[in-house]
Amino acid sequence: MSAVVAALHACQQAPANGGTGYLSAFPAEFFDRFEAIQPVWAPYYTIHKGLLDQYMVAGNGKALAMVVAMAGYFGERVRSVIQRHSIERHWTSLNEETGGMNDVLYQLYAITNDQRHLVLAHLFDKPCFLGLLAVQADSLSDFHANTHIPIVVGGQMRYEVTGDPLYKEIATFFMDVVNSSHTYATGGTSVSEFWFDPKRLAETLTTENEESCTTYNMLKVSRHLFRWTKEIAYADYYERALINGVLSIQRGRDPGVMIYMLPQGPGRSKAVSYHGWGTQYDSFWCCYGTGIESFSKLGDSIYFEEKGGKPALYIVQYIPSTFNWRSVGLTVTQQVKPLSSSDQNLQVSLSISAKTNGQYATVNVRIPSWASPNGAKATLNDKDLQMASPGTFLSVTKQWGSGDHLTLQLPISLRTEAIKDDRPEYATLQAVLFGPFLLAGLTTGDWDAKAGGAAVSEWITPVPASYNSQLGGCGGGTGFSPQAASFIRAEPLRRYHPISFAAKGARRGFLLEPLFTLRDEFYTVYFNFGA
Repeated sequence: MSAVVAALHACQQAPANGGTGYLSAFPAEFFDRFEAIQPVWAPYYTIHKGLLDQYMVAGNGKALAMVVAMAGYFGERVRSVIQRHSIERHWTSLNEETGGMNDVLYQLYAITNDQRHLVLAHLFDKPCFLGLLAVQADSLSDFHANTHIPIVVGGQMRYEVTGDPLYKEIATFFMDVVNSSHTYATGGTSVSEFWFDPKRLAETLTTENEESCTTYNMLKVSRHLFRWTKEIAYADYYERALINGVLSIQRGRDPGVMIYMLPQGPGRSKAVSYHGWGTQYDSFWCCYGTGIESFSKLGDSIYFEEKGGKPALYIVQYIPSTFNWRSVGLTVTQQVKPLSSSDQNLQVSLSISAKTNGQYATVNVRIPSWASPNGAKATLNDKDLQMASPGTFLSVTKQWGSGDHLTLQLPISLRTEAIKDDRPEYATLQAVLFGPFLLAGLTTGDWDAKAGGAAVSEWITPVPASYNSQLGGCGGGTGFSPQAASFIRAEPLRRYHPISFAAKGARRGFLLEPLFTLRDEFYTVYFNFGA
């Protein structure tokens, strides 16, 4: 990347740019149109990305100097608009998508302590939007989702840099509103890129749900909030959105084949939507940029360290990984047994190694809200621990050393979750989840579930692993109910995912599998339980 930065620096210094600090793949005239409120496609959306990361992650000093020059250039542009017209004219221009301009400028200010960078960051805060959140008005309707989520992320950085508590309150309220009124069972949000009326999602189920960029940015919001509060709810949200909202946008194991929207309507397919699947080298939507970054960050937000006199580690995601806890001289290795629908326990093992005698520290392990307390257990060095309740942390404080091992067994059960819609006629429209996994039914439009008031476990049957050797049909003598499994395979030769269930529909049975496993199949994620 140093060579790329050097080449970009040469472009920035080229006579055509006149030493102004401007650097972009498109001409500065695009910003003239932006400032004149004339048609132009979101020039600020791409202008802030990349260079500051090269300094913060890779330590490239030239990249920082380039960012400072760019900030000077755009600071002069904004100042000129305000002087020639008015501050209101500048605010109006922010109705176009500007990405995370305030976010990157607050980060830059934290590095340079240059008040000009702080002022410029403030000027991208869009008060007409953040002001609504400041007075706690649920007024997201008709706002473009991915224009405004990054502005909230920038507000979070404003809180971290300046300590202004209002922006912590804004982010907290925003997350609460989105989760309670505008979020699907995937953890994602938006319809055709916009928010509409709160708690009215039943009539929004289509192919154009959940723009992928919004999930990428909501993960940032939840990550900040968890860091500030250590509240389990934010870590639970992160898990749900990562599994169902991020992993679902790539076509199986085809890297670089991604989707723009994640369909939520009955009998929809990821392949049959406005954009459909992109291609590895020819698609360059905004959701490709965030999608590629999302898949590069699968190891992010697993571990959080609390420094100080009493060091503590928070393990908040169950992902096989190794963490080098340098400050206390420990290495933590996490192993997770692959889940299956027939063995409904999440089993996690944490092994500790130390170069020297370890020190006293606390290890906190998230016990997710979806875990069943019945049958949950934890052991330390093969001795039972008192188990923490779901929605809290299991905390162990000791002098850790090589050979220590902590194990968890967390029972996972099926459950249903109503769509975010407070109208009585939609109370029976519900999604089916297995722990954090959203299950999609392989149907071509039939969303009537034959529940009849029965418990979920009575009409949904796990598919035994042995059925992967019987790809032709659903018969057999393993105790698997053929009646419940009288579904039609969408792909006759495709093997069952280890997490697979057969469900009874009002007219026929269907297969339920995690949404992220599906590629081109037609599926349904919300079912009418009142049928």
